[in-house]
Amino acid sequence: MFLPALALALAASAPGPIKTFTDWAVACDNVRRCEMTSLEPVDGATEIDGTALSVTREAGPTGAVVVTLSLPDTGDGARPLAVDGKRVATGRAEKGALRFTGAEALRIAAALAEGRRAGVEGRGGNVSLAGAAAALRFIDAQQGRAGGVTALVARGTKPATAVPAPPPLPVIRAVSPGRHAAPLSRAQLATLNRISGCAENYMPDFPQPEAETGALGGGATLVLLPCGAGAYNQSSTVYVLRGGKPALARFTAAGAVMDETLVNASWDARTGTLSSYAKGRGLGDCGEAADYVWDGTRFRATALHRMDDCRGSTNWLTVWRAAVRR
Repeated sequence: MFLPALALALAASAPGPIKTFTDWAVACDNVRRCEMTSLEPVDGATEIDGTALSVTREAGPTGAVVVTLSLPDTGDGARPLAVDGKRVATGRAEKGALRFTGAEALRIAAALAEGRRAGVEGRGGNVSLAGAAAALRFIDAQQGRAGGVTALVARGTKPATAVPAPPPLPVIRAVSPGRHAAPLSRAQLATLNRISGCAENYMPDFPQPEAETGALGGGATLVLLPCGAGAYNQSSTVYVLRGGKPALARFTAAGAVMDETLVNASWDARTGTLSSYAKGRGLGDCGEAADYVWDGTRFRATALHRMDDCRGSTNWLTVWRAAVRR
């Protein structure tokens, strides 16, 4: 019993794989929840007009499938989804997205594997399905469904009970955020700039933005010290104040020690979440993002997201997750 338990623990501690198959990106996280999303066609032959398609599947024998079609408009109402011009399902758009579950989602996934184009019926095929079958097959393999009755593409005769259960989410015990952050004095700010060198990245006509603070709880205060900016990314060096004394924050993500500098960092005082969002280009269709909570000694990642290909998708894929207990 020890070795299987150890294998599950190791699997849950490492980020899942992410792959690109022609016009689709797919990733599975550390507990084998998988998602695939459409990209701009590599051959440029299809005008996607802001339409995007994604398929998500939970792990385990009864893993649910969700298909989401994001539309260029935000109008509500019934919309038919078509593959190669043939209607596959009709859903009701809410805030510019059609969401399909259950038997409808399974039927759509099967059609995607066989088709060439998908989109709203009557608008033409806006989403290239090149690589969709391979992405679905990747999900089947990662979740242990290949050769079984629950597979989306690689179907066979193995019963649903042959699909392994997902490993449990890692649990992070976090401190509840406080109500009031300690004030950051001018002397403390000058000290932080001196030891970090961050002020040197700014000029009189491009002044350093104000540092952001947050109440971490337990008498600790978060300081996000602006430390340089480009066209669409701003870096912040992260400090923690205790009793008026600053120390560089420490970060751990999926077992790895991370840098104390975050890009486009933000603090959510309500949830006690520190987030970063490093864009690969201004459009925001590639990059890395993370969410962190404070455990009393360091920040620990609760979610990691990536999009490796700068090809129009702002739906970054989740490669790691953890549960939070406060």
